Amino acid sequence: MDKTEITKQLELYSNAIIAFIVFQSLAFCYHFGTSDKFNSIVKASKELSVGLTIMFSVALILAFFANRYICLKLEELSGEYGQLVKAICWGKAVVIILFGALPIYVTVRYAMFNA
Repeated sequence: MDKTEITKQLELYSNAIIAFIVFQSLAFCYHFGTSDKFNSIVKASKELSVGLTIMFSVALILAFFANRYICLKLEELSGEYGQLVKAICWGKAVVIILFGALPIYVTVRYAMFNA
Protein backbone atom coordinates (compact mmCIF):
# COMPACT_ATOMS: atom_id res chain seq x y z
CA MET A 1 0.00 0.00 0.00
CA ASP A 2 1.18 3.46 -0.75
CA LYS A 3 1.03 6.48 1.51
CA THR A 4 -2.22 7.76 0.00
CA GLU A 5 -4.04 4.46 0.51
CA ILE A 6 -2.88 4.20 4.11
CA THR A 7 -3.97 7.77 4.78
CA LYS A 8 -7.43 7.12 3.31
CA GLN A 9 -7.77 3.95 5.35
CA LEU A 10 -6.76 5.65 8.61
CA GLU A 11 -9.17 8.52 7.92
CA LEU A 12 -11.95 6.02 7.30
CA TYR A 13 -11.23 4.32 10.65
CA SER A 14 -11.21 7.65 12.44
CA ASN A 15 -14.55 8.63 10.93
CA ALA A 16 -16.02 5.23 11.83
CA ILE A 17 -15.03 5.69 15.47
CA ILE A 18 -16.72 9.08 15.55
CA ALA A 19 -19.83 7.75 13.82
CA PHE A 20 -20.10 4.94 16.37
CA ILE A 21 -19.85 7.29 19.35
CA VAL A 22 -22.34 9.76 17.88
CA PHE A 23 -24.84 7.05 16.90
CA GLN A 24 -24.53 5.29 20.27
CA SER A 25 -25.09 8.53 22.12
CA LEU A 26 -28.05 9.70 20.09
CA ALA A 27 -29.72 6.28 20.03
CA PHE A 28 -29.44 5.86 23.80
CA CYS A 29 -30.67 9.37 24.57
CA TYR A 30 -33.53 9.03 22.09
CA HIS A 31 -34.72 5.73 23.56
CA PHE A 32 -34.24 6.92 27.12
CA GLY A 33 -36.31 10.01 26.39
CA THR A 34 -39.09 8.46 24.31
CA SER A 35 -39.59 4.93 25.62
CA ASP A 36 -41.34 4.80 28.98
CA LYS A 37 -40.57 1.10 29.39
CA PHE A 38 -36.86 1.52 28.67
CA ASN A 39 -36.70 4.60 30.88
CA SER A 40 -38.39 2.79 33.76
CA ILE A 41 -36.13 -0.26 33.47
CA VAL A 42 -32.96 1.84 33.54
CA LYS A 43 -34.23 3.96 36.44
CA ALA A 44 -35.47 0.96 38.46
CA SER A 45 -32.21 -1.00 38.33
CA LYS A 46 -29.22 0.72 39.92
CA GLU A 47 -26.95 -2.08 38.71
CA LEU A 48 -28.06 -1.50 35.13
CA SER A 49 -27.57 2.25 35.30
CA VAL A 50 -24.12 1.84 36.90
CA GLY A 51 -23.22 -0.76 34.26
CA LEU A 52 -24.36 1.51 31.45
CA THR A 53 -22.37 4.39 32.90
CA ILE A 54 -19.25 2.22 33.09
CA MET A 55 -19.80 0.91 29.56
CA PHE A 56 -20.29 4.39 28.14
CA SER A 57 -17.19 5.62 30.02
CA VAL A 58 -15.04 2.78 28.68
CA ALA A 59 -16.34 3.37 25.14
CA LEU A 60 -15.53 7.09 25.46
CA ILE A 61 -12.00 6.45 26.71
CA LEU A 62 -11.24 3.77 24.11
CA ALA A 63 -12.66 5.88 21.27
CA PHE A 64 -10.64 8.91 22.35
CA PHE A 65 -7.35 7.03 22.56
CA ALA A 66 -7.95 5.02 19.38
CA ASN A 67 -8.71 8.19 17.48
CA ARG A 68 -5.71 9.93 19.04
CA TYR A 69 -3.42 7.10 17.92
CA ILE A 70 -4.84 7.22 14.40
CA CYS A 71 -4.41 10.99 14.32
CA LEU A 72 -0.77 10.71 15.38
CA LYS A 73 -0.15 8.34 12.48
CA LEU A 74 -1.99 10.68 10.11
CA GLU A 75 0.14 13.60 11.29
CA GLU A 76 3.28 11.58 10.52
CA LEU A 77 2.02 10.80 7.02
CA SER A 78 0.70 14.26 6.21
CA GLY A 79 4.03 16.02 5.82
CA GLU A 80 3.53 19.73 5.14
CA TYR A 81 -0.16 19.54 6.08
CA GLY A 82 0.61 18.40 9.62
CA GLN A 83 -0.85 21.46 11.32
CA LEU A 84 -4.12 21.15 9.42
CA VAL A 85 -4.38 17.46 10.25
CA LYS A 86 -3.64 18.24 13.90
CA ALA A 87 -6.44 20.85 14.03
CA ILE A 88 -8.91 18.44 12.42
CA CYS A 89 -7.92 15.72 14.86
CA TRP A 90 -8.50 17.95 17.87
CA GLY A 91 -11.90 18.86 16.44
CA LYS A 92 -12.70 15.17 16.19
CA ALA A 93 -11.56 14.70 19.78
CA VAL A 94 -14.00 17.39 20.90
CA VAL A 95 -16.85 15.63 19.08
CA ILE A 96 -15.90 12.31 20.69
CA ILE A 97 -15.79 13.84 24.17
CA LEU A 98 -19.07 15.77 23.80
CA PHE A 99 -21.08 12.92 22.32
CA GLY A 100 -19.38 10.34 24.55
CA ALA A 101 -20.21 12.31 27.68
CA LEU A 102 -23.88 12.85 26.75
CA PRO A 103 -25.16 9.33 27.59
CA ILE A 104 -23.00 9.30 30.72
CA TYR A 105 -24.60 12.55 31.85
CA VAL A 106 -28.11 11.36 31.03
CA THR A 107 -27.62 8.05 32.83
CA VAL A 108 -26.04 9.58 35.92
CA ARG A 109 -28.38 12.55 36.15
CA TYR A 110 -31.70 10.97 35.32
CA ALA A 111 -31.30 7.27 36.14
CA MET A 112 -28.89 7.01 39.05
CA PHE A 113 -29.74 10.09 41.11
CA ASN A 114 -33.30 10.83 40.04
CA ALA A 115 -34.93 7.43 40.49
